[in-house]
Parts: sequence; structure tokens; C-alpha cells
Amino acid sequence: MTVLSDPIVGITVLGVVLGIGAVVVTVLRMGGDSASRTVYMSAKRPDRRVKRLDEAIAAMPALRRAVELTADLASRRGILGAAERSLRAADVPVRPAELILVHAVATTVLPLLTYLLTGSPTSTVFMFVLLLATPLLGLRAVVARRQKRFAAQLPDALTSLAGSLRAGRSLAQGIEALSRELSDPMGRELRKVVAEVRLGSTLQDALADASKRLASADFRWAVLAVQIQSEVGGNLAELLDQVAATMRERARMKGEVKALTAEGRASAMMLVIMVPGLGLAMWALNPSYMTPLFSTSTGRMLIAISTVMISGGYAWMNSMVKIDV
Repeated sequence: MTVLSDPIVGITVLGVVLGIGAVVVTVLRMGGDSASRTVYMSAKRPDRRVKRLDEAIAAMPALRRAVELTADLASRRGILGAAERSLRAADVPVRPAELILVHAVATTVLPLLTYLLTGSPTSTVFMFVLLLATPLLGLRAVVARRQKRFAAQLPDALTSLAGSLRAGRSLAQGIEALSRELSDPMGRELRKVVAEVRLGSTLQDALADASKRLASADFRWAVLAVQIQSEVGGNLAELLDQVAATMRERARMKGEVKALTAEGRASAMMLVIMVPGLGLAMWALNPSYMTPLFSTSTGRMLIAISTVMISGGYAWMNSMVKIDV
């Protein structure tokens, strides 16, 4: 019998679940401040639901106050800026305080619900660790994938921009034309640059802000080339062609390094997969043989030690084959 056999407790848990669902849905629908919302919506198709959502949220002062308190606390702890940079790099139209609030509520309440449902401290701790780590790792994976796609598009975009400059267009006109022609994420980032310029920012400042948002060294080089050309003059089209050629050569060298280190990366992956895979196979063939590993304190200690050793070995081997070009 679990704790939820009590009807009062069951009703309370149901209310908490519904409340969390309402908070999560409402907060994730909320956009940033007026300036960032304008830039974001200028870079996407207009959404007629935004005004209705803002009107609905305005009628919830308690939630607004919770977001403000979360923003103040996160700012004092120094995590608000890091969350904002990650969200901007991932192109997620949510303010960092809202995401932190949802994360904190879910990490606090859902493990409690797990304990009420199962009565198991182990399941509760597992749920807490899962909720604590999964959003952070997921956001980091989204940012990395988007940066990789952006870097792959950048050399061709610079070559096209150089061609536009040779055809007689200005730099701003060339960027605006590329923002309509290129696919995401390059097209969306350039549309954000165009939107910021229309809101009153200079082109150099908008490009510098985009380079900080994307955290791309290659794009930072291109922006630096544009800034140098605007100060000292010169043939910007030729300069962009040279930057694009350098990026393509670096990409070729990275491919060669990746091919040469494939064996080491495969060995590191096998180190992670082989032991759990062998354990699952033994569990399927002879469950009674593997039961003491999970049901006794000594077995759990061995699992923890093995996990630490496998993680350390993977990190060490991965660092050996990771070469910056």
C-alpha cells in the first residue's frame, strides 16, 4: 500500500500535479521583455496568438511576482546571465527566469510526488537527479547542434555575401538578401540582425551581438573583418572570400583529425557501453545471479564505484583524442 491510498492525499497530489502543469504551460508560453520579443518575432512569422497570451498572462500577478523573485535571486547567484546566453544560443523565446522557475518547481515537487507514489527513497533520488540534469544537458545539446549547423553554413554564406558586394549591393543590403534566402539557423540569425538594425542598432553592434549569442569563433572572425574594414577601408568582398577559404580549410583539417582519432573515440564509447550491456545480458540470462548486485548494500556500492570509474575513464580517453584545430 502506498501513501496515495488516503483519498485526501490523493486529491492533494492531483491538485499539485495540475498546478505544476498550469505553471509549466503558462511560463513556457511567456516570451521575453518587449525588445527581445520584438526582435524574436521579427525574425519569425508573425503569431496572432502572442497578444492573446500576453493578455491572459497579465491577469496572473502572482506568477509574474514569482518570476521577478526568481530573476532577482538567480541574478544574485550569478546564474541568470549564463541561462540567458544558453537560451539565446538555442533560439528559445523564453526568459531565463521563467525557465529557472519551472526547473526549480519541477525538481522540487516531482521527486516528492515520486515518493508519494512509490514510497521508495531510491526512486525519489533518481527522479531528482534526472530532473536536475536532463534540462541542462538537453539545452546544451540543442545549442551544440545549432552551432554546428551554423558553422557548416557560414563559409557559403560569406561567399554569397562577397558576391553580393561585388554586384554593387551594400553590406546591409547583402545581409538582408541572405536572410531571406538562407535556411535556419543562418537565415534566422541574419533576420535578427536585420531586425535589430531596424530598431536603431548599428550594423556592427548587431553583428557583434550575434557573434556573442552564437559563441562561434569563425563568425567572430568574420565580424572582426567587417569591423576592421569599416575602420581602415579595403576590399571587403576579397577579405570575406579569404575568411571563407580559411574556414573551409579548418573544416577539412577537423575532418582529417576526426578520422585519425576515430579508433580512440570508439574505444572510449565501448568502455561506456560494454559493461552495462554485459550486465543487462547477464540479467536477461540469469536474473537470480544479478539480483544481489541491486538488492544488497555491497552490490549498490560496487555499482557506484563502477559508474565513477567508467565515467573517469571515458573522460580521460575522450580528452586524449580531442584535438583543437
